[in-house]
Amino acid sequence: MPDQSMRILLLDGELTFRGSSLLTLQVARGLERREFRTALVAPTVSQIEPTLLKGVRLHLTPGYTVPVWGRIVVKSLRHRLMDQPPDIIHLFDSRYLCQGERLASALDCPLTLTVGSHEEAALLRSRHPARRLKAILPVSESVNRSIPDSPLTADSLRRVIHPGVALPEAPIDAILDDDRPPVIGMAGPLEVDKGAAFFLRACGDVIRQGHKIRVVISGSGPEEHNLRRLAANLKISSQLTFVDGGVSMQGFLEAIDIFCMPSLQQGIGVLMLEAMAMARPVIASGVGGVLSVIQDQIDGMIVPPSDSGALSRRICEMLTDREATRQIALSGQHLIRQRFNETRMLDELIEVFTGLTLHSGYRPPEDTSAISLSGPAVV
Repeated sequence: MPDQSMRILLLDGELTFRGSSLLTLQVARGLERREFRTALVAPTVSQIEPTLLKGVRLHLTPGYTVPVWGRIVVKSLRHRLMDQPPDIIHLFDSRYLCQGERLASALDCPLTLTVGSHEEAALLRSRHPARRLKAILPVSESVNRSIPDSPLTADSLRRVIHPGVALPEAPIDAILDDDRPPVIGMAGPLEVDKGAAFFLRACGDVIRQGHKIRVVISGSGPEEHNLRRLAANLKISSQLTFVDGGVSMQGFLEAIDIFCMPSLQQGIGVLMLEAMAMARPVIASGVGGVLSVIQDQIDGMIVPPSDSGALSRRICEMLTDREATRQIALSGQHLIRQRFNETRMLDELIEVFTGLTLHSGYRPPEDTSAISLSGPAVV
């Protein structure tokens, strides 16, 4: 049985509208609901729906992720934690492994790491071991295979823990209602590797074939200006709506009929899992961890990356055979319920935490109060 008196310090970079940040907040909320004593440290929050912060003991600590100044901030953070130190530190971004290792060494506790992307996996190449890094937890087998063999990773437990998401508590409106034009959507940071340009070209082709659709992109980022210009060139601006990442994710998913994830590379796709949980049919690029989730034409559809023509054809298939599309949506939701649910993810994460703390000679603290940090906290 896990010991809920365990103190768990969670560390991440900027929390913003992207799947990795939603995963961090989901873990923080889930551990709090299970009555673990947690604190989440992040430098900033932007474009996050306020309700996602409820139930999270969030402490904003600007500067801790900055390479040089961050050493001073981490030292200050260590002093603030000395009276009630964590029993384990869990890091969500390998870019800040040095900060996590430094803090774990100062507080004499194990460090664990979730690796959410292939880019983060590639950073785990070093000639120097991370002595406090006791477990590396990639989000998919694809990401796991991208982790290099190096002295840094040699002595760490390795275990794939797939993200898990919550299913809706209330019934959700059916998709592809004949009384309104279908809505095709994608969500996430507007960056080149998310493939939004291919999404817009596909939607433009769908419209030229005579389908009356609405197109919604939720998110913001450096590519927004280019995407707006592309939409104007494709003559689909009147059918396109941009909404920022602060919008309710549930509200966005309820409003769309088909969710597209045209990423050029992907660790697994937390936003895709959220869409499937809401019984929204998914069309996704067959990259990275996506292929460990979706069986093509069973619980979603797979297209080659960078192929707007293939994406257009799959959207048209879903619009034309609506009964088959609804069945794919229900199969996707069933898959989330069975394999990618929040309960399973938290059980596996807690199992790792418990095993490491027991191995290190952990004893439940006499003082069972929560981790104490000054500064703002959202609970």
